[in-house]
Amino acid sequence: MTGTGEMTPTKQVLTLWFGVIMMVIASVLGAVSYHLFEEELVSRDAQLLIVINNNMQRIYNSSGQGKILTVLERDRYFLRLSGYSASLWSDDDDLLFHEGVDLPFSATERLDDGSLVIKQLVGSQTLVLSLSSTLRYEELASFRNVMLLTLMTLWIISILLVAWLNDRMLRPIRKLVEHVKTLQRKGLQDQLPLSSSRNSELGQLTLLLNQQMNRIDQLIRSLEDTLNAAAHDLRTPLTRMRLSAEKAMNNNDPKALKESLMDCLEESERMLAMVNSLLDVAAVEQHLDARDRTQANLSDLITEAAQLYEYLAEEKHIQLSFELPGTMNILACPNRLRQVFANLLDNALKFTPEQGSILVSARREGDLWRVSIKDSGSGIAASDLPHIFDRLYRGDVSRKTPGFGLGLSLVKAIVEAHNGKINVESKKGQGTEFNCLLPAV
Repeated sequence: MTGTGEMTPTKQVLTLWFGVIMMVIASVLGAVSYHLFEEELVSRDAQLLIVINNNMQRIYNSSGQGKILTVLERDRYFLRLSGYSASLWSDDDDLLFHEGVDLPFSATERLDDGSLVIKQLVGSQTLVLSLSSTLRYEELASFRNVMLLTLMTLWIISILLVAWLNDRMLRPIRKLVEHVKTLQRKGLQDQLPLSSSRNSELGQLTLLLNQQMNRIDQLIRSLEDTLNAAAHDLRTPLTRMRLSAEKAMNNNDPKALKESLMDCLEESERMLAMVNSLLDVAAVEQHLDARDRTQANLSDLITEAAQLYEYLAEEKHIQLSFELPGTMNILACPNRLRQVFANLLDNALKFTPEQGSILVSARREGDLWRVSIKDSGSGIAASDLPHIFDRLYRGDVSRKTPGFGLGLSLVKAIVEAHNGKINVESKKGQGTEFNCLLPAV
């Protein structure tokens, strides 16, 4: 209800459907009640006729058939005013007595109009008692009118009650809809207020919407940051390619032309590598097929990834040590997890000075394996820590080293695709520790 008396389409539909259903139910109940009441009245009238007939039989048994005519004459006035009729016939089929409603004689106990008839022999005489259906139909008509009035009153009251309840129940939903509409103007960062209890279904829906909007807002911001960073990083090689091409066009020296082409090829390879890295991260974030996962030994995967960097560690005189259990069963995509530890070891070696150390350790924590890669490098600035897993983000220190700022984004995407988590602890000048938590088998 947008106003005091205005009904929304949803409320109209719900109220209309309820009214139709209530009308059908009321009609069925009314028809059943009417039928049952009619049967009850017929049964009552039949019992009354049986009682009168039994009384006449007792009179005959105690006083003879002559007494029957006397009793009928005495009750003539009652028969004239009521719906009963009585006829007494002699054994010669002469009519000795008749009073009451004129009804056609019938051998059946119930006439077409619903009247009831009982015939019995009283000595040599025949007594016919009948009860007209007129009074019964008058009672049924009165019952029908009362029932219709009652059901109509209840139907109207129920419609009004349902309309009120619909308004009460739909009001929080309408408020939620209005707030969602305002998001088009204010942006997704605004939270939807709770229009009902936090534990109610609508409250839970509001909380879920807020979570989804936060997620969407983060994705949009991440996309914007990624596009801005990609545009910034691609602008430099594109500028170099253009300058090399312009230089080649102004120079007829074949050697200079070849050098310009080599420069363009080198820059295009660099841009292609960046694009492929972005696509790799996006592919992992969107879908990592569970059918590609097999049971593997995490300790072996870490060792295989570390073998690629043993010679580099020796060249820089960095001590690379391991503290790994012999068996670390896990359900994973082996190639992807090798990428995770290869990227983490590559980062550790880049930012660890000569004579430094890197420790790779692992231990079981409940249903998880905790894999830690700790180095004695320069550490990460506090301002950079919240952003190191963002795509194309590079801190001030990392800008001096080759790369695109996509390695840790890929690491995070792969770990989360395996239902795991990754976190980092670091202080400037005191080294860095990456912790990967992966489900154990």
